[in-house]
Amino acid sequence: MKTIKLYDEAPYDREFRARICDVINTENGKTGVILDRTLFFPEEGGQSCDKGTLGGFEITHVAIDGDLIIHETDAPPDSFAKGASINGLIDWNHRFSNMQNHTGEHILSGLLHRDHASENMGFHLSDNIVTLDTAKVLTEQELQSLERKANEVIYADLPVFCRYYTKEEAETIEYRSKIELPDDIRLVVIPSIDICACCAPHVKHTGEIGIIKIIKAINYKGGMRLTILSGKRAYDFISEECRRVDDLTHILSEKRENLISAVEKLLEKTENYRLEKIDNAKKKLEGELEKIDDKAENAVIFIDEVNDITQRNAVNDLASKHSGICGVFSGNDTDGYKFIISEPGGDAREVCSILKNKFDAKGGGSKEMVQGSVNAGRDSILEALNGRR
Repeated sequence: MKTIKLYDEAPYDREFRARICDVINTENGKTGVILDRTLFFPEEGGQSCDKGTLGGFEITHVAIDGDLIIHETDAPPDSFAKGASINGLIDWNHRFSNMQNHTGEHILSGLLHRDHASENMGFHLSDNIVTLDTAKVLTEQELQSLERKANEVIYADLPVFCRYYTKEEAETIEYRSKIELPDDIRLVVIPSIDICACCAPHVKHTGEIGIIKIIKAINYKGGMRLTILSGKRAYDFISEECRRVDDLTHILSEKRENLISAVEKLLEKTENYRLEKIDNAKKKLEGELEKIDDKAENAVIFIDEVNDITQRNAVNDLASKHSGICGVFSGNDTDGYKFIISEPGGDAREVCSILKNKFDAKGGGSKEMVQGSVNAGRDSILEALNGRR
């Protein structure tokens, strides 16, 4: 028994009628329906499967097992009668989106192979993300050129040919493939751009893709992983990015062309304010140090944000004059505090344990000094520390 793959010859068809050859229970507890023919493309070759309905029941997954294609559904097994005819309906929007994105990947992979001698090392096409792994690392300029050339292929509206070749025919053709293939080899051909073995449905002309966009590129296993979008997915992504830019222009009251400089100025202003705040807190901390009675056993100060060096120096100063808990808590009651604590006459780790037990504080250190963070109010912290004595 063999399932005829209608999607090979008729990828644009949306409805079909088939005979039920078998009904099985799948390993994941679903009902599996095996047909004599199908338009449903299974999960294969790095691509997610088609969506749609069979006899009015939603198909949850489509798998391939040798020559058989299994349509999984949550419907009970007695919903399908062996030997009966049944109607299938493809979710066309999902199918066409996959076609756009898969052909888009072939264009990029073909250009990488042709212009950079960089081979495709992996491909994944899910319902919301598409990744392409290529063997070489490209510069930012090379990536921009690659994207531009890919879209020029779309503008050229080149034909896309998909058909099976015998093993003898295929031996005379240079094509991309990283898997061992059977005697009959299905090749997808985009003239002057790419020839690749592939099992999935594709668009008939590159112009149907509309647009290709590389949205992310990272170094990966000695090469690069490109996150790409084509067709409607790319359009939706770019539209959303434009809306975000428009929102920023309103928030910052700046034109689009001035956004980068406006954000840089805002960041500079924010950093200057932060440094000024830290400097003021340092001066305030110095004033608090002078107020503490040298005869006191414990010396704990709460202050606005200061840098770690200033905080540590203050704790060392306290520890040189006091034998009890010497600590500086930097922050506020709302956002929590970063703390550095010493206890010259005891073990600072015990103080840290109190904060962990009472407030689930994070941190640690040595007998001489501990540091960490705690989300609690000033009064609660002081009450916990004073209760230790």
